[in-house]
Amino acid sequence: MSTLYPSEHLADIRDGARRMVDRTRAHESDLNDLVDLAQGAARQAAALAMALTRGETNADGLCRLCSDQARLSVENAEATVRACINAREQHVEAHRLYTRIDNGPEHPHETVASRAAAVLVVDDLEDVRDLIALVLRNAGFVVRTAVNGLEALLAAYEMRPDVIVMDLTMPVLNGLEATRLIKATEATRESRVIAYTGNSSIPPPLERWFVAVLSKPSPPDVVLAAVQNAVNV
Repeated sequence: MSTLYPSEHLADIRDGARRMVDRTRAHESDLNDLVDLAQGAARQAAALAMALTRGETNADGLCRLCSDQARLSVENAEATVRACINAREQHVEAHRLYTRIDNGPEHPHETVASRAAAVLVVDDLEDVRDLIALVLRNAGFVVRTAVNGLEALLAAYEMRPDVIVMDLTMPVLNGLEATRLIKATEATRESRVIAYTGNSSIPPPLERWFVAVLSKPSPPDVVLAAVQNAVNV
């Protein structure tokens, strides 16, 4: 059966659907844990209230009941956090999936070779960030920007960039730590990262994270050439 979607596009949709199924199962498991913990906390609270009302439990017994109640509360909070994280991941994956389906390929018969590479530009300096983004867009790349390492993590997870131009000295989360987390995450570890820095050195053991290291400032054509090379790595 013929389709307007190329095989790469359909494969991406299938992978996204599979990830959604896996995360939904994990979310369901977390919610079941929440129910069990809530029921346990309710039983413990009822036992504590009864003991206090009757006045028949000694101090050690009350301490034990209070300790159990506190432990259940902590476990309940941890399970809630896990459920929230899974829900957020499902939301991000669902948004990416339906956007991918709705948008379709820019041209019905596009191929992998003709797909524009996606680049994430991360820099806390607006002028630098905007200039690099402009040069890359003019060269045909799909570009998104982020102002610090934390924004970069969220953007990278959502867009799965082919290349990331990463400033190393930034507030909130610096470029080295952001790159470490990107490389530690299955969804983003294949992104090729270019370090773009003016005053930060990269420890030798960490150089493997980067396909290139550029000094800041570098001429726009140098940054463009580095990105083009990274795409072809």
